[in-house]
Amino acid sequence: MARPKRIDISNSLFHVFSHTQSDEKAFPARREKVKFLEYLAEYCDLYEFRIHAWCLMPNHFHLLLESGNRPALSSLMHRLLTAYTVYFNKKRQRNGHLFQGRFKSLVVDKADYLLALSRYIHLNPLNANITKTPENFDGSSLIYYVKGGEPEYLYTKEILAWFDGNRKKYAQFIMEGLNEDTKPPIIQRRFIGAEPFVRRMNARLKQMTMPGTRADKASRKRRIRFSEEEAKKASIIENITGEYFGLPVDMIRNAVYSRGLAGSARSILIYLLRCCLPWTLKDIAIYLGINEKRGVGYHLEKVLNNKSLIMTCEKIKKELLKVC
Repeated sequence: MARPKRIDISNSLFHVFSHTQSDEKAFPARREKVKFLEYLAEYCDLYEFRIHAWCLMPNHFHLLLESGNRPALSSLMHRLLTAYTVYFNKKRQRNGHLFQGRFKSLVVDKADYLLALSRYIHLNPLNANITKTPENFDGSSLIYYVKGGEPEYLYTKEILAWFDGNRKKYAQFIMEGLNEDTKPPIIQRRFIGAEPFVRRMNARLKQMTMPGTRADKASRKRRIRFSEEEAKKASIIENITGEYFGLPVDMIRNAVYSRGLAGSARSILIYLLRCCLPWTLKDIAIYLGINEKRGVGYHLEKVLNNKSLIMTCEKIKKELLKVC
């Protein structure tokens, strides 16, 4: 059976999950969990997603994510899984893919299944017999829902609002799921929700693919607005990089051979464009007039392998935060 086409739309709730190759452990220690969450927070911020919940199991993970105005689930997950796999491979001295094929994602009826999905995700460690106290499992967001002290990137407000902000009531709701099947129903291998929700979603998707419809026009307007905003931010990044190095922007742009001060500035500019914008390597190559995207990869590797350049990037990022 052919796999269903991925749904990647704005203002929607997604249950995202993925397993490792051959059941290899993806999160063997706390430091790996911390690093995965650092990347998750970074890219959710970049692509304007909310993080409602997560659970990092030894050989797979579950995420409950909500998109904003930008339909970018595929881009977010590609960046996340690539970054984490590179980190994991270096730490474990291994090569190749860590997770199986492409990640799985289901569009969720938020009105009816936000709470149910959070409970299902948070009970994963208990159902897998990894722990008898899921509220203490350090790979899950449940620990923050129950005990507080949640990181800035975890959005607990909406789920806890259903319990008047009372964490004990939410913990009780979680425990009530111990004696029932908490796995939500999946329809058409794409949706979590009842038939009316599925019909609405399919109608929305159909409208988005038909030229000239209101949905198509709105989508085009959003893309144009995003492109304009990104181009403006890219220009700011160029100017601040030029000011930091005391070099004209044109000189940095034309430092093709990566030599001297201008060459370092060009590498840092490319690194900052990659970190601060939701652009692919191809997007950056087109913006800077680089013939192939592997040329962008060269500059990224140059920065990543040089602590001094990384420190410079962090200094420039602080300046960017003042104006962006």
